[in-house]
Amino acid sequence: MMNLLQQIHTTFLPKAILGLIPLLLIFTGCAGPQAANSELTTATEAYNEAQRDPSIAQFAPVALKEAEEALERTQSLWEAKADKSSVDHYAYIALQKTRIALETAAFNAANQEISRSEVERQQVLLDVRRSEADRSEARAQSALEEARGERALADEARRRADLLAARVNELEARPTDRGLVLTLGDVLFETGQSDLRSAGMKTMDDLAKFLQEYPERNILVEGFTDNVGSESFNMELSRKRANSVKAAILNRNIAENRIRTVGYGFQYPVGSNDTAAGRQQNRRVEIIISEQDGTITTRGQ
Repeated sequence: MMNLLQQIHTTFLPKAILGLIPLLLIFTGCAGPQAANSELTTATEAYNEAQRDPSIAQFAPVALKEAEEALERTQSLWEAKADKSSVDHYAYIALQKTRIALETAAFNAANQEISRSEVERQQVLLDVRRSEADRSEARAQSALEEARGERALADEARRRADLLAARVNELEARPTDRGLVLTLGDVLFETGQSDLRSAGMKTMDDLAKFLQEYPERNILVEGFTDNVGSESFNMELSRKRANSVKAAILNRNIAENRIRTVGYGFQYPVGSNDTAAGRQQNRRVEIIISEQDGTITTRGQ
């Protein structure tokens, strides 16, 4: 450098000017560091604080990058000793971009929270609908099971009804408004006696089997005679014949409380007592089989 100055001194400059050059070099070297720019400092501090917040990088990465680029441009202008107004202008822009990044992050975070809440709400609604669907399915399944149960009961009722019809047919009983009526004719008893003949035992076996199969049903045994003989004799005979039937049923393991007896003598004839055929019809024992409730209406009621 000194060689160059000497050359200039020798060739071009007057001595007075050449004497000032060393002083200028001294002052230039002692000027010190460049003064800080307050606007740049404010923008830098704002950016650094935003950069430390992880939510900014998460929810506003593009805006934060734009703020960074604006700050770098301002820093470059300051380092190049650009006009202060220019540095202040770009520092202001960098600060505003940092603030935009902050606002953008807050907005996006709020939207995410709203979206999460909406997802949770939709999940709750979905759970409610699924729960309601499950309850509806359970109700439908219950109704189906109930229908199956009712159908099974109906099938069982039909089966028992068919079986009952078959058993009634075997007993040769006839339906009446008092229940099923089974009639034992006079031929099943000894003449003028109350003892059952062996031919009547088959009927007793069938009746006892029926009562065992249908334990809810009871019987009423009614004895009748023709009008030959005294009223007291016929009344007693009708009672004895009814009790004879009861004894035969009891011997076949049917509970006594399921059997009632009554004798009517020559009351309630079904044929004419003026003919032999009619009197034979009147000499009978009728066995009334109750309905399922076990009750039997007594004659005259």
